Amino acid sequence: MPAYLSEPAEAALWAIANLDPSQLHPELIVLRSASIVENYVDKLLGMLTAEYLEGESAFQTALRQITRERLSQSWNGRREWLRDSFEIAVQSETEEQNFLLLTQLRNTLAHGPESLTGLQRAKLTEQLNLEREFRNKLAVIVDGPKVRVSVTTASRAISVSNGYVRALDEVARPVLMARRLF
Repeated sequence: MPAYLSEPAEAALWAIANLDPSQLHPELIVLRSASIVENYVDKLLGMLTAEYLEGESAFQTALRQITRERLSQSWNGRREWLRDSFEIAVQSETEEQNFLLLTQLRNTLAHGPESLTGLQRAKLTEQLNLEREFRNKLAVIVDGPKVRVSVTTASRAISVSNGYVRALDEVARPVLMARRLF
């Protein structure tokens, strides 16, 4: 792996590389790959916020607890913290959109019995766009309300996750280096 990767990125990419579509069910690969990236982002945020959350007073402990909870409440929340607090955002719109699509698929698989969630079905136009994106970008089989993933979906999930970690780490590198966290 390139020497410029942060420690959390290297660990995430190693974990992603060990997801084998010939050994694991495609659904599990989708769930795990998105979770690996989420864990990477949580570690990145932890590194960036650690210096601000030091101290043992009751106030500092409460502040640390509240901040950590809010940092990991949602995927959009994580992205906003990185962008607004540290000016870290993936430059490639394709990488960003593909990973957000993968998180949508992960939510579908995690929350629904192989079907879109209620939130994903709330607006017909958005539902149809999501289904089309699932088919075109992640090779998901959409059959009415049901969605099924394949080995091709698993391979694409691995590729999307790998690309997102690399893209985000590249943008985070200068911030980490400036703070001597790299």
